[in-house]
Amino acid sequence: MKPELALRLLGGLMKWEFLRANEEFKWLNLLVEYKYDHYQGYSPGARFLINLINWLKQFPTIEKREVAYKFIRKRLVFINQREMHHLIDLSMPLFDCEARRLVAKELGLKFYETWNDVNAARRLRLLKMRTLYVALSDGAHIDIFRRDNEGDVSNEQVVPLAEISPQKWGSLFGKLRKRLDAEDFSNEDALFERICLIDDFTGSGFTLVRFDNGKWDGKVHNFCHQCETNGKMGTRVKKGCTVHVHHYLASTKAKESITQELEKYEKSSTSFSFTKTFSYVLPQDIVVSHEDNDQELVSLISEFYDESIQSTHTTTHTSDNISYGYRQCGLPLVLDHNTPNNSVALLWAKSKDSSVSPQKMRPLFHRKERHIDHGKK
Repeated sequence: MKPELALRLLGGLMKWEFLRANEEFKWLNLLVEYKYDHYQGYSPGARFLINLINWLKQFPTIEKREVAYKFIRKRLVFINQREMHHLIDLSMPLFDCEARRLVAKELGLKFYETWNDVNAARRLRLLKMRTLYVALSDGAHIDIFRRDNEGDVSNEQVVPLAEISPQKWGSLFGKLRKRLDAEDFSNEDALFERICLIDDFTGSGFTLVRFDNGKWDGKVHNFCHQCETNGKMGTRVKKGCTVHVHHYLASTKAKESITQELEKYEKSSTSFSFTKTFSYVLPQDIVVSHEDNDQELVSLISEFYDESIQSTHTTTHTSDNISYGYRQCGLPLVLDHNTPNNSVALLWAKSKDSSVSPQKMRPLFHRKERHIDHGKK
């Protein structure tokens, strides 16, 4: 459908008068071209305006459609590909800064003194060579990270999967040995002393690290446990290795949770120390909650909710309801390649075909699920 026709249909659906329609069409044309049409969750040939029209149709009155439209117009945060790439580019300066901080602490120097100290420069070079960069998910864009840091990061320092095979560990060890020998570090052990675990986004921090049912769990624990139980400590990874957890984007809630849980987890670990950074942390004031000032939006979220969207993967100890997203994060967030399940369900949820709910949910930004739930219908 041509954009001009889609806009006329939208204007008719919303019953906008000429001046209002003109104002909204200008805004939509800009955002659709710059961001929304490039959402990778749409099927081939699909466009945002058609999805917007179909999404708004699920609300039966003009008043409710206006509330829903205002939510998109005023509250939606859409991170497009260019913006995500910028967040990726901000990562290496943070890694370098943390490396310099570690060296300064080790040598008993002030942070700024490391720039003029010969020993610090050599030690920093060694630390960077003995750093491994590991993607925690396919969303980590580790290929972009590697290409954007060509010259600072070797191909043999980047791993696209957190579960590293013995063969891959052997290859990483051999290549590190060659790099050390080539740069006058032949007397140094070929052990990784810093491992950067990288991911694109965290909304709650829950899947990263947590103490659950009397034991530690999460991506960080699983990686560390893999190193400790597969004979990698002392042979591939240095004892006391620093694990640097980095996300390109995080919610305020996730940052606070990760900070607290990593501190607790570090106390239980004898093999690793931990640090964390974020390219950008979303401000808390974007979050939608039951106490939100926009009570019309709160009512809409509550009214147009279908329990069929729940699954065993979204269940928590406190609630099955995910009207405000997984773990009630309440984010109005869409990433260009997918919509997080931490976001408000109105944005991404689709009722199951078997649902008997009178409120069948339609997604504005269709979410690609990482987990298939065979347990709930």
